[in-house]
Amino acid sequence: MIPPATPGRARRRGAPLIALVAITLSAALNACSPAPAERPDSGAADVEIQEGLTYWSDDEVDLKLDACLPTDAEEPTRAVVIVHGGGFTEGDRASGGARELCELTAELGQAAFSIDYRLAPEYTFPAQVDDLANAVRWLREPAQVERFGIDPARIGAIGSSAGAIIAQSLATRGEGPLDTGERLAAVVSLSGVSVMSPEGLELGEPSEQAVELVLNYLGCSSAADCPQSVPASPITGVDPSDPPMLLVNGTDELVPEEQAAAMAAALEAADVPAELLVVDTQRHGTALLSTEVREEVRSFLGDHL
Repeated sequence: MIPPATPGRARRRGAPLIALVAITLSAALNACSPAPAERPDSGAADVEIQEGLTYWSDDEVDLKLDACLPTDAEEPTRAVVIVHGGGFTEGDRASGGARELCELTAELGQAAFSIDYRLAPEYTFPAQVDDLANAVRWLREPAQVERFGIDPARIGAIGSSAGAIIAQSLATRGEGPLDTGERLAAVVSLSGVSVMSPEGLELGEPSEQAVELVLNYLGCSSAADCPQSVPASPITGVDPSDPPMLLVNGTDELVPEEQAAAMAAALEAADVPAELLVVDTQRHGTALLSTEVREEVRSFLGDHL
């Protein structure tokens, strides 16, 4: 059962209720066109980029990530995993604004890791969620903790579009402490779909393109005949041990804002800190990262990670 999406109320950061913030942007981009993340004006840390590091492999696939590291950190830093978009069928760790977001995160003093994951239709759910889980587990290995100077108890994720679904899914998979194994300590979701079951089609007015991309990910030909759509929906896994989540969505984009509202309501019902940020725009995914939204993301991660 999907909890009703209750109207959000503007709250101070750190309050337990959902924060609903509407930001009007002067120019709207194409809904699927990512915009480069904006650089801070001053105080940016120097950044070291380590490219093409293998975090998982089998007989068929080597999965790689790029590490974006602040060079002047004096103590173990937070680690933020960047999960790119691309409709599950395309994109990589350097595309769709992922590299810019990785570098920006490091400039703000946090280690960032932009990952590749297996793509549909060759690989379907839960392969992509497993890939993110393997990246988190790899980062928690003592060798990587020392290598990158990170705090293994403070690993979060920022996901864009398809990557937001993957990040939400791992966040709500499993139970227990958020500082071990594959658990994430905080998640930022940019244009994520939280309800992929047939009920999800009743949330707003999803585009045919969005439905097709989700079905590709699930390995289904129709929403009516797709039993895996229920366990694959992040909203079905919500429990009180899940990490805080910031859900960012545009009002007129590829993903209906009702998706984010439903997830925020489910998290709130489970007493999980959640913030809902609805932006008056057609922008989608990393294109939502205006100066105002970037500051909200920075503050959220500062509070919860």
